[in-house]
Amino acid sequence: MNKVIRTSLVVMLLIAAAGTARAQQGLQIATVFQKYGKQKGVTMVELSKEMLETYQMTLYKSISFKDVEPFLATITHCLEADKKKAKKVKEVVAGGQIQSGYYQLPQLREDVNRFILFKTGKKGTATLIYIEGELDADDLITMLFMKKD
Repeated sequence: MNKVIRTSLVVMLLIAAAGTARAQQGLQIATVFQKYGKQKGVTMVELSKEMLETYQMTLYKSISFKDVEPFLATITHCLEADKKKAKKVKEVVAGGQIQSGYYQLPQLREDVNRFILFKTGKKGTATLIYIEGELDADDLITMLFMKKD
């Protein structure tokens, strides 16, 4: 009996891991999270299921760089490739470099919207975010710019 339970748990974990991996499948930014997520000076965040449900999301991943310079060429290359698939693009470019970008990707499944957000900050910092879920573009903008009490 214990073997059946153990096997069932392993199968469920593998299915859950495959679902997360599939979420960014076909996107170049997935390599940024995989390659640099555990580097020194880099912080990667993935929200828990409870937090995701609060914001109508099925996946939220962010990666922040204290010093983006060593990674910027790779990130820019990945964003350029993924933006070709985007159905909505808003960017701020200065000196030929993307300072901030908002990319809405086509849905893979009905009612699952996908977004890539990128922003460089002061002193060479940067953050890359991937979000998918039921929230639409207006919900995302409201969430990003809502006042904190």
